Amino acid sequence: MIWLPLYGLFYAIATLYWARIATRANGDYQTYFSAGHALAPWMSVLVIAGASLSGWALLAGSAEIGRNGFGLPALMQAGIALALPGVLFFKRIWLLGQRLRLSSLTELLRAYWGSEFLAAFSAVVAVIFAVAFAGLQLRALSGLAADLSGGMVSREIASVLLGLILVSYVVIGGMRAVGALGTVQAVLAASAVVVLAAFALVDAGGFAALNAGLARLAADPATAGRFLVAGVIQFTAGIGREAAAGHEGTALASLSFAMALMGVQASPMIMKVVLSTASPRGFAAGQTWVMAGAFGALVAFCMATVGAVALIDPAHGLGGLLAGLSPWFSAWLFIGLLAGVQLMAGLALLAAGEALVRHLYKPWFHSTLSRRDTVTLVRVAVGLGLLASLLMQALTPVALTLLASLALPLAFQLSIPLLGMTWLRWMTPPAVVTGVGFGIAGVLLTEPFGIAVLSFFGLDLPWGRNPWTIHSAAWGMAANLAVTLLVSAFTQRRGFGEEGQEARRFLFGLLGGNPRVRALRSTAWSVTLAWLFLALGPGLIFGNYAFADAEGHWVLGMPPIWGWSLMLWVAGVVLVWFLSYKMELASPVLVDVPAYEPRPKLPRRQGEAERERRRIALITLAIGFSLAVIAALSFGQA
Repeated sequence: MIWLPLYGLFYAIATLYWARIATRANGDYQTYFSAGHALAPWMSVLVIAGASLSGWALLAGSAEIGRNGFGLPALMQAGIALALPGVLFFKRIWLLGQRLRLSSLTELLRAYWGSEFLAAFSAVVAVIFAVAFAGLQLRALSGLAADLSGGMVSREIASVLLGLILVSYVVIGGMRAVGALGTVQAVLAASAVVVLAAFALVDAGGFAALNAGLARLAADPATAGRFLVAGVIQFTAGIGREAAAGHEGTALASLSFAMALMGVQASPMIMKVVLSTASPRGFAAGQTWVMAGAFGALVAFCMATVGAVALIDPAHGLGGLLAGLSPWFSAWLFIGLLAGVQLMAGLALLAAGEALVRHLYKPWFHSTLSRRDTVTLVRVAVGLGLLASLLMQALTPVALTLLASLALPLAFQLSIPLLGMTWLRWMTPPAVVTGVGFGIAGVLLTEPFGIAVLSFFGLDLPWGRNPWTIHSAAWGMAANLAVTLLVSAFTQRRGFGEEGQEARRFLFGLLGGNPRVRALRSTAWSVTLAWLFLALGPGLIFGNYAFADAEGHWVLGMPPIWGWSLMLWVAGVVLVWFLSYKMELASPVLVDVPAYEPRPKLPRRQGEAERERRRIALITLAIGFSLAVIAALSFGQA
């Protein structure tokens, strides 16, 4: 019990020290939200990669392999799957933010599409990431802390302590503290993953012994399916309704799960870092060598190794590994895992607080709110967000899990507005807004949260979670894209607002493309689709037997699907490099981006309208709370 609180105290002091430095650099509130748009490119690279991969990869990814084996290879391609949206979006979103002088995804969606619905939806996604998605990981860490303390510290107390450390530096230092600490946290988390994988191999007796244990499992008919992709698709009614033959890990399950992972890069928290970066110089190197390369290797090999050890012996999972090490060393590794989760959680809390106060409350209800008061309210919102997360962790863990499962697929629906802003000029505002609405419905109707809500009101759907072994992110995107295409065909004459028109002129005028890039366009499409087919799509079936001889022996001495994934990971790094540099999708544009000066407009008096909105909002909240209490009491009596 000495080492864990000692390291925790040192970590807390270090975070508060850097938060204080950040506060002085901020001038208390002037650059609280975006660090003055001056985050160094190398800092944003590490923060984005660390927030995207470091925490959940070891906590959730290794646990998934430890329970179900290698039937979902998309887990091991997470580095590439997350790098591809970054290559596609980051440079162009940064240019739009610089031109319009905007600092968040919510602001961009409102300015480009002129849609309050999209702005509100992005704020909701940010809140779900902050309260539920991050809260679920903090709850898992709190359980580890309780186990390492031998029960002397309860899970609830550990949650509160970890939450206090987290909220302190976010509230005090804002984006500058999140960025500065995030670089250290990303390195700590990555080193913890590497060391844990090394000790997992030592615990298993070496790589050869590990694979020998896996081969014994593969030879047992009862567990052989854990090393195979279960076909391209299975037409089942979904989890909770109809069990799949063998397991749920089909090729389309991997592809759709990879789509859900891509939602991280489209989320408000990651776009917050992109728009706070001083220069786009680091995007190409960051997505190629850090996200796809270094962090991709952590997932494809280190995470998979920890999971494989747990697959052989569940007692030697993450908690068992930490418990079997020296107390001082396991405490240091725990702090590394904590750093990775807090990096993502802190960024999510800041993005959620800003979206709620600065981009919803202020323009709708209190337009005269000063910047200092805005920062104060955001700090309060961050604290309340953490409090809500802690209460859900302690009181309603099932509801926390249901909400957390919505974060990635809902965030992925924002990919359509991002595509329209950065690449597909023919998308219209009515089409994008309607498409996102249908995408949300597609996600809710195939996730336990939406199914449970409808069941509560007496509507029993004939399917469960992920029907046809397809993740809800893909179901939502299918509805989203289909409706967007259809509505766009009938609304081409619908114009954009002033800022939207300027963004279109600026971006597509600046990035027209040179002849060499245009000549490589067909090659880029071909190699990207080929990689997606083999690494995430139906081509995964080849991985079942690609490195096995006629008698079923493993040619590489390791599970064929793991070898296939490692081979495709290397190919994926080459693909990301080709797209980033040769196709210039992420290479920097060395031009000054002047700020757009909108035409002057007559000021409008909004005081009366804002008071009316506040009155309606309070009445709506009161009615909603009353209905929730009545429903809860009725459900309890039933």
